[in-house]
Amino acid sequence: MRGKLKFDLNQDPPPDLALEIDVTSKSLDRFPIYARLGVPEIWSYDSGEIRIYQLQGEEYLERETSLVFPNLNIREIPSLIERYRMVGRRVFRQAIREWVRGQMGKEG
Repeated sequence: MRGKLKFDLNQDPPPDLALEIDVTSKSLDRFPIYARLGVPEIWSYDSGEIRIYQLQGEEYLERETSLVFPNLNIREIPSLIERYRMVGRRVFRQAIREWVRGQMGKEG
């Protein structure tokens, strides 16, 4: 989907994951839209906490682990955001990459 300005759900599959960052309004109001699109998982970040929701039938239910990244402890991401929020995007992206590598190393 990268680089596409328009997509057709008859040809293009829905994304595996949507990320909603709640700053001024709650993303829960948009969940029915994601459900109609068939997005299987939503991460909602609000007030320093990430919640994982997975599509079950026509509604989203909160879950503890991600379908998309089952081996990652997603709940640690807010502390990474806080730790690196003032250092810039490049440093933050590098920190996330290192964190993911560390998480994947724990599994093997």
